[in-house]
Amino acid sequence: MMKNLMKTVALAALLTTAALPVNAASSLDSEQLHLTAAARYLASHDEAKALHEYEAAITRNKESFAGWLGKANMLIQLKRPKEAFDALDEADDAQKGKDQKLALLRAQLEYAVTFKPDHWLSKAKEHFFKARRIDANRSDLNLWVARAYRDGGKRKLARKHYSKAIEIGGDDALVATKELMAMLRQEAASGTGKGVAGELSSKATIDRATLAAVLVERLHIQDRFKKRTTKRALPKDAQSSPFAAAIETMLNLNINSIALDPHGNFLPKQSVTRFELALLAQEYLVAASGNNKLYRAFIGTKSPFPDLSANHYAFNAAFLAVSRGLMAPTDVLTGKFDGNKAVSGVDLMLLLNRLGDLGK
Repeated sequence: MMKNLMKTVALAALLTTAALPVNAASSLDSEQLHLTAAARYLASHDEAKALHEYEAAITRNKESFAGWLGKANMLIQLKRPKEAFDALDEADDAQKGKDQKLALLRAQLEYAVTFKPDHWLSKAKEHFFKARRIDANRSDLNLWVARAYRDGGKRKLARKHYSKAIEIGGDDALVATKELMAMLRQEAASGTGKGVAGELSSKATIDRATLAAVLVERLHIQDRFKKRTTKRALPKDAQSSPFAAAIETMLNLNINSIALDPHGNFLPKQSVTRFELALLAQEYLVAASGNNKLYRAFIGTKSPFPDLSANHYAFNAAFLAVSRGLMAPTDVLTGKFDGNKAVSGVDLMLLLNRLGDLGK
């Protein structure tokens, strides 16, 4: 029965095609038909078949911008630089309008970073800045220029653009987060990270003493927060800590998220929770911007976190930290925030990197 049904469908299609006028029948083998087929193959990650369809589209229309750009993109994926360069050149001749120019610049940026021709870093920067003038809110552009700076040894600029991609959000934000974390781990492993901050990536949890040292040594919070009007003495339980000086510095700043317990102890060896880190990030953002309204930015909104209600004391801080790319849910699929979970070294490195870019 199934074979007969397939034969019937095939015969009906053949008869329908034969009955069509010449111009209608030819539309079944049009540029758009092949572009649509290419998109289907691309969605299933079959670059070779997508390339074939883009080439077929170009055969139907020699000035097909979508065909030439699609062909160039597939050749980049297939690591065929000479042919990709020629296809980009053809796409450049065919492009019209800002949208097509932006798409071309995006592909040229990827080409420069992927194949690294002569003066590739300068070319990558040129493509990025031209594209940014058309659309400054593209996470993929920031992701690719971050890769360019990373590969070109300009790690500070790479961190800046990875962070921007994370802030903008979208699918590329997750990729940017993973690549940024990998770069920070590499820096720490190679010794290019400095002091306490350079050792963070290997830490499964962060205690309060280490947090104080990193905030003072790496983030220089003493330059961001005002000092308390009344000086606080260093608690007895922190006096023997190797980070006693940093703890004392932090306790004498107007920071309330990392406070003493009811008995006046600092608890230097106690792990910092994600709630505490979010509250700290909130305080830092307010201090950096001077905008006290951030303390209530998400009050009254529905919680995006399945494990955190909108009336929780740290809800606004958690939502603010995630929305700014300072922190990420612990589970990408469910969106759980896990506020009581201990902060890891990688969590803290991401936060430090993003906060360090503020005001630059």
